[in-house]
Formats: sequence, structure tokens, C-alpha cells
Amino acid sequence: MIENQRDITFDIMKGIGILLVLIGHVWSVYIPITHHIITSFHMPLFFIVAGYFSKSYTTHLEALSSIKKYFTRLVVPMVLTQTAMIVWTAGMAILKGNGLQAVIIQTTALFWADVLCPSTPYGPAPLGVVWFLLALFVAKSILLFLSRLQVWAIPVSIALACGALLLQQVFPYSIWCISLGLTALPFVTIGWLCRHHLLPVWVNVVAVLCWILALLFSNMDMYSYTYGFWPLDVVGACGGTYCLYLVCHRIARYPSAFLTRALAYIGIISLAIMCVHCFEIESHLGNHLRASLGINLSTGWLYLWRYALTIALAVGLVHIPKVKKLFI
Repeated sequence: MIENQRDITFDIMKGIGILLVLIGHVWSVYIPITHHIITSFHMPLFFIVAGYFSKSYTTHLEALSSIKKYFTRLVVPMVLTQTAMIVWTAGMAILKGNGLQAVIIQTTALFWADVLCPSTPYGPAPLGVVWFLLALFVAKSILLFLSRLQVWAIPVSIALACGALLLQQVFPYSIWCISLGLTALPFVTIGWLCRHHLLPVWVNVVAVLCWILALLFSNMDMYSYTYGFWPLDVVGACGGTYCLYLVCHRIARYPSAFLTRALAYIGIISLAIMCVHCFEIESHLGNHLRASLGINLSTGWLYLWRYALTIALAVGLVHIPKVKKLFI
């Protein structure tokens, strides 16, 4: 019975992780050091946790079924988010009397899913936060087959990631985030390995030391393919995730505490928060609402308002019966 109980440690980790996403995307402009610390591990954290709960397969039919589940869980919310953005952009263009050509170009450009937003063959294609969903779909689908290699999955995933980083130098597009998914593959594979193999204490200590060194001497930002020193950044991100796990594991010892329940709930609805945040940050919904209400806020209160609005909309989203199953 104890083994079947849900370990809220991972919910708390995702809860803190998605809050770091919110902070990192706006507040880091004013406090740059926060961006450096957050990006050193916060996106790898989600990939590692996702890999931890990944499973292998016994038949090809089972593998196909798993990929379909990944698609429903990850790609469908991404498509819904982008559809909402396209509708919003089209509506704003109509209200302002502008043509819909820019909307059509942006919609076409989404095929390239270019997170860095240079000029793709069809114009800029901002994906926002939901690049993570496509990248995770790619990484989990590949891991499904790599997991049959057992411990050899690690070197193979590293080779594929390095290949993707080299390819990005000559072909700076990540069509449907395939390249980003490949660069995330080692993190997903490491998470899967941690579930099935007990790592020695010294490995965890080395990872934490690498995280400290990475904070001091290197820089990583998965979104922009930035790796100051690839092995150090990757191992360091695992160390940062491990440190957060220790903190969250201690928090989880007090399941009745308000902070524990709040962080766990935020973690459970983190997918909805991610999608709403992507829509809000691209559409500036919080600013539009504030302006329509005639409210003037200082910078700090403005961001708190946008955070609160994002979480409130996500909570409302997961309480819609037919929508809830897409996000939880």
C-alpha cells in the first residue's frame, strides 16, 4: 500500500520548476543573476523528471500506443496553445484594421517551430514556452527505444545530442523542435536511468560540484542552444536538479502544511500553467486587462499581477470537465 502512494516530492519539484519558469521569463531582465541560476537547471529538471517516469515496452504495438499517449499529452496542448495565439493575433489584427497576411505567415512558419525566431523561410515563428512540449515528445519517443539498450542508452543519447548541436550550427532551425528534443535526450535518459539504477553517492556529489562550477564559470540555456562547456553544463544541471530534489523531499515530509499542498498542486497543474503562461506572455493579456481596468502598477506589482493571472487562468482551465484531461 505504501509503495502505491503518490510521491508528492516530484509534484513539488514541478511546482517549483514552473514558478522558476515564470520568474525566469520576466524578472530576470531586472536581476540577471536569476536568469543564470534558473536556466542552469530548470528546464533539464522537467526533462529529468519526465524521464524518471518513462517506461520501456515489450511489443511494437505497446510502443506505438505509448507514442500516441505522448502525442495526446504533449503535442495536443501545444497545438491548442498556438491555436489560441493565432486566433488572438487575428482578432487584434482585425480590431486594428491591419491585414491578416502577418497572421497567415506566422501560422505557416509554425511548421519550422523555430524557437530562436530568426527569419525562417516563412517568416518568424515564435513558439514561446511550449517548445518544451514538442522537445519532450521527441525525447520521450526516442527514449522509448533507447531504453532497450539499458546502460548503453546514455552514450547513445549523448552522441545524438552532440550531433544535434553540431547540426544546429549549419542548419539553425529546429523543425518541430526535433533538434531541441535530441539535445534534451541525455536529461530524459538520465532520469530514466535513475529510476532503474541506484546511483552511488559519489556520483551525486560530483554532479552537485559540477553545478557549482557551472554557475561560476559556464553558462547554459537550452532554449537558445547555449552551452558554455557541454559536459560540465549537463552534469551540473543534473546536480542542480538533485539539490532541488533533496529540498522538495524534505518539504514533502509535511504533507499537511499549506506550502507543501500549494507547491504540489501547482506541480500537478504545471502543464496548464505552462500553456497559459505562453499565451499570456506572447499576447500581453495581463497588460491589456490592467490597462482596460485603468490600474497603474509598479514593475514588481505588475509581474506579480501577471503571475497571479496566469495561475488563476490555469486553475480555471483544469476545472473545465472536457479540458481537464488534456492537462492533468
